Amino acid sequence: MTQLNGFKLGSLNIVTSGRQVGKSYVNSLLQNWYASMREVYKPQIKWQRLPGLKLQAYTDDVAPRGFERGLNESDMDPVQVWTEECRCGTRMSFNVWKFKSEKQITMFLIRWSE
Repeated sequence: MTQLNGFKLGSLNIVTSGRQVGKSYVNSLLQNWYASMREVYKPQIKWQRLPGLKLQAYTDDVAPRGFERGLNESDMDPVQVWTEECRCGTRMSFNVWKFKSEKQITMFLIRWSE
């Protein structure tokens, strides 16, 4: 077979070159900084009454720039676990809980109000 510029005819060699994105020292510093800020900033969960025996979670915290996130599932998970363990309320949606009585609401707010 004939060779062309060091390659055999009929063979395909893919040459990759370029910068490896995400592998730099500066990038690792930024990732560590963002991870540490996520641990520092925990939104304060507030509760508002809805019609019936329901409460809705919300937050109105002002987060550092770049961390404006509101509530997410990881904020609601501990509340979900507690309500299942204590049988105090039922999660209806992402941020809404329904209760059987005012007594359950009071117990829930004692635990989860800040």
